[in-house]
Amino acid sequence: MAQGGHWQLVTSGSRQCSTPAPNPAAVVIGNRYALLDTGEKESPPTAEEEKPRTPKAGKSAATTANRKRRVVVVGDSLLRGTEAPICRPDISSREVCCLPGARIRDVTEALSRIIRPSDYYPMLLIHVGTNDTARCDTEQIKSDYRALGVRVKEFGAQVVFSSILPVKGRGTGRDRCIVEVNAWLRRWCRQESFGFLDHGMLIQAELLGRDGVHLSRRGKTLFGYRLANLVRRALN
Repeated sequence: MAQGGHWQLVTSGSRQCSTPAPNPAAVVIGNRYALLDTGEKESPPTAEEEKPRTPKAGKSAATTANRKRRVVVVGDSLLRGTEAPICRPDISSREVCCLPGARIRDVTEALSRIIRPSDYYPMLLIHVGTNDTARCDTEQIKSDYRALGVRVKEFGAQVVFSSILPVKGRGTGRDRCIVEVNAWLRRWCRQESFGFLDHGMLIQAELLGRDGVHLSRRGKTLFGYRLANLVRRALN
């Protein structure tokens, strides 16, 4: 809900890949919403959100109206399979860019290939960080997020960061790292006027797959609808 130009927290509904960091060219971009036909009839969940301030793009209304409107969701392989709920409402202007095995730095480097200066971006939603927590180096993770923040501000888009999802069976050190980074990420997003989508404890162990990192079919459905709901609320 907008209030003074900011998104306020409201109650409603990330991921790791243990594969090596992606080849910079290996960007999977898609709006293939048929991929997520799970047959489950879950109602779209609510989400806990902080709305970013509308950036000062320095463009006139007329100029913006003439630019193609694009919403991009970019991040690691946890996004695979979320094309359906995110892109179905408008497959021509919504994209899910999945970078298998991506770390925060990989997303920073890939943005120059994904974002088109000629287009208008009402929202850029980023979900990354799970792979980075494997090393439990919180200070390096924070530094990489800050560098990513500097990069995304160059695009003049409304930016939202999605919290890192929990993992299972990877040790208490990894769990503590995820909790610490998410708490810091929330504060940092508020300071930098970014939006923050906090999944909190909604994604529980039973929604994770056998590897304890990726999502089960039900978990992926829930996660996809949470991201889709955020996009819908931002655009409306």
